[in-house]
Amino acid sequence: MDKSTEAILAFALGLCVLAAWYGEFRLRWKTGAAEGFWPGTTLAPAAAYFMAASGALLITIAEAGVETRFDVSTTQSHLPLVALLGLIGAAITEEAVFRGFAAPSHFSGRKLLCLILGGSAVFAAIHIDFLDFNPHDEKQVITLLFEFVTAVWLYFARFNPLNPTRSLLPCFMGHIVRNLAVFGIKWAQGFVN
Repeated sequence: MDKSTEAILAFALGLCVLAAWYGEFRLRWKTGAAEGFWPGTTLAPAAAYFMAASGALLITIAEAGVETRFDVSTTQSHLPLVALLGLIGAAITEEAVFRGFAAPSHFSGRKLLCLILGGSAVFAAIHIDFLDFNPHDEKQVITLLFEFVTAVWLYFARFNPLNPTRSLLPCFMGHIVRNLAVFGIKWAQGFVN
């Protein structure tokens, strides 16, 4: 399957997830009902959104800086312009899975720490070609490290005092900002067709 088709399918899946999530959010907003099937269907204070987005942006800038420092920024893959849609869709779907379904809002203490570390390791592993991973390839190691840090940050966006209702909206925002920033950097470096 080519990258354009993958991007369109990822975007379509993300739209379906977001529509279903928003349907429950709207129902809860109108009726005050308890959380149903979709996790994190609440609002968060403005500070939670700002924190999630600014942290994701700083992580992306740091990753670009490390790639430049180790002179691996030229080894990136090329993306078609339509990949931007796929990155947005993937962010929504991944947040619903990793920070939503796989992260019960009542977790705290050691359970939450184990969830964050284990979930972040899995999240990082799916963002690299794990079967073709070479620990001596600086680009792959940098990608793995920053995907892990990103995942930890996105868990923090859900499980922190600025987000007392454990809303997924700051996670959606942080992940979308991260993916848009990655796309923007790739575009600026000439890796978007």
